[in-house]
Amino acid sequence: MNFIWKEWLEISRGKAFWFFLILIVATSFSVFLNTKSLPVDEGFEVFLLTLFEMNIYVIPILCLFFASFAVMQEKEFKTLFMMMARSGSYGSFLWRKSVAVQTIMIGMFVLSYFVLMIPVKFVFSFHAAHFLSFLAAITVLIVIFNQIGLLLGSVCRTKIQLIGANLFALFFFLYLYDFVLLYMLPNVTYDNVQSFALLYFLQPMHTLRFFLETSLGVFSLDYLSRTMEKFFSFPPLTLVALNIVVWVGIVFFVSVLLYRKGEQG
Repeated sequence: MNFIWKEWLEISRGKAFWFFLILIVATSFSVFLNTKSLPVDEGFEVFLLTLFEMNIYVIPILCLFFASFAVMQEKEFKTLFMMMARSGSYGSFLWRKSVAVQTIMIGMFVLSYFVLMIPVKFVFSFHAAHFLSFLAAITVLIVIFNQIGLLLGSVCRTKIQLIGANLFALFFFLYLYDFVLLYMLPNVTYDNVQSFALLYFLQPMHTLRFFLETSLGVFSLDYLSRTMEKFFSFPPLTLVALNIVVWVGIVFFVSVLLYRKGEQG
């Protein structure tokens, strides 16, 4: 708990944190204003999907930079070695750092969306299950990009390297990954479409969008072609779990391994 409080004090001192918080609130409210004219019965789901699509561009940059610079700050202020001496290893330090960063970021977003739901309930037909599905998708997105940010903060030695790594990570997930998939698309057949689908859904944004759309009932898996049925044969929750294992679990251990190799080098 002390580690979380310490992390909150460090993050909240920066002007960038409050700038992004205001940006999140402003953009979320603007989405609400733009969708409030929709039908009462269907507008809530459209509002949640629109809000999620906006968050796909806001959350990654916010989480990558704040999580990575949280580790870089410990390196610059020479407090990393003190914490490692107290905790015993970099893995233990990174675990506590991860819990602190994740708790703060998730808490900030969840609290802001609960507040946002107050005016929304007066305009649309509120569905608690749909809202919880939206929160689940947002939470997983935050956790994944926080963990990737902690990885970048662990392996980069200077701020310039870290800024470049963060920008490349953003470019990779927002554009480059899809470019690679488009390059592979002409070679996809009925026999290998499941392998392609697995690669497609290893991109967390694709998986979470698929999970949210199916949870809200706006994406039907009926009346698909045989190829598309095979493509969407993986259950959404299984794909979400796979992304958590890869982008949170494996990335955590890679962070510890690369940090140790960097120290030995």
